[in-house]
Amino acid sequence: MLKKAVPVLPAVNIRETIDFYEAKLGFTGLNYGTYAILKYKTVEIHLIMSADKNRSHATSCLIMVDNIEDLYLTLSGKVLIDVKGKLADKPWGIKEFIVHDNNNNAIRFGQIKK
Repeated sequence: MLKKAVPVLPAVNIRETIDFYEAKLGFTGLNYGTYAILKYKTVEIHLIMSADKNRSHATSCLIMVDNIEDLYLTLSGKVLIDVKGKLADKPWGIKEFIVHDNNNNAIRFGQIKK
């Protein structure tokens, strides 16, 4: 049966994107040339090389977290929060915010509202 979903996001430059996730979000990256795997504890994001700079304008992934307010404060201090994606309660029952990576992929962080 289904076990886990892992997003695969486009990256124009794999090395620069690994550097972004490691420095800004605390992930560890494994570089396979035109493909990469990013890990942070139990969370994985995969990257695939894409020469199309516009491809990532509609791509995103949602990472569920605990203590979203603490994470929001931490990442706000690094000036990573999308202006239109500030921490907010969404009608689908999640409190979330958005960070864009160096390829403009939207990384959504969410927590189920209690």
